[in-house]
Amino acid sequence: MEDEYFKDLDYTLLDKKVVYNGKRINVEELKYYNERKEIEVYREHVIAGDAVIIMPITENNEFIMVQEARTPIGKIVLAFPAGMIEKGETPKNAAIRELEEETGYKTEYIKKLREVYPTVGYSNEKTTIFLARDLVKTNIHLDETEDIKVIKVPIHKVKEMLRNNEIKTSGENIALLHYFMYEE
Repeated sequence: MEDEYFKDLDYTLLDKKVVYNGKRINVEELKYYNERKEIEVYREHVIAGDAVIIMPITENNEFIMVQEARTPIGKIVLAFPAGMIEKGETPKNAAIRELEEETGYKTEYIKKLREVYPTVGYSNEKTTIFLARDLVKTNIHLDETEDIKVIKVPIHKVKEMLRNNEIKTSGENIALLHYFMYEE
């Protein structure tokens, strides 16, 4: 999508090399030429792939959330179920799959809320945020390395936590602000 404020980059790419190939990310070093300033610009990009975040809401007005270890910050965080979109998968299908894998709930009602780029300064990751209702309990299917505890938190409690800056992750902040502004 291109508009007046979200445009394609007009720098000239001079050089690009992959300096790290990992299981989940790749890192590229790039050199661009900015013609407006007549300078070369060096960048490092984390190529991460696209992801989904799912905000499941029970019929009792609770968010289904997960407590999950996040090693880069050395914390266990409260978050919504989330995960990477697999090759050939649509964001909607990834959201439905990740919801069941991480929480043991299935849904037929899933609504796309918005797309965001959480770390545009160094990564190309795009995250699509979904709202899920009409949940049916099934079974959790965690990956071997996932360490997740599923909890239900009343919506009013989550709103209070958001207000008190107790929700620390960007995806959850964006999802909740959208929900409380436009969906509630």
